Amino acid sequence: MLVRRYDPFHDLTGFANLAGQLDRVLGGALAGRDQSEGSDNQSASTWAPPMDVVENDTEIRIRAELPGLSEEEVEITVENNRLSLKGEKKLENEENAGHYRRLESRYGSFHRMFGLPNLVDQDAIDANFRNGVLEIVLPKVEAAQPKKIAVKVN
Repeated sequence: MLVRRYDPFHDLTGFANLAGQLDRVLGGALAGRDQSEGSDNQSASTWAPPMDVVENDTEIRIRAELPGLSEEEVEITVENNRLSLKGEKKLENEENAGHYRRLESRYGSFHRMFGLPNLVDQDAIDANFRNGVLEIVLPKVEAAQPKKIAVKVN
């Protein structure tokens, strides 16, 4: 007899995949997207930019890939131990450009939130934007950083 581990989310992931396939077949009607003529319309009104979060002894770094955006189109706030990253990537409409046959780039607004541990020095958070990559540095308070203790010989 084969014993399998029970996965309570198995049916939910199958349902989510089915709903995604049905939405694609209906041209985005389930998500309330516009069904423009000649468009595959894969863009959504919201999207989540890919992010990496790396932690070491002195800081936490968050890197977000935001191609096509400028630093003015990104808003970073810290409130109640939460880091919030918001922005919007707009589709540039040029007159007489024709109809899109396929649109694979993601456009629309995004909002990502991260809970901050108490060890982050919120007054020293720094953000840099270069070549479509946003990097947020969250330094840890000095009390949270590891300290080397010297052993004394008597």
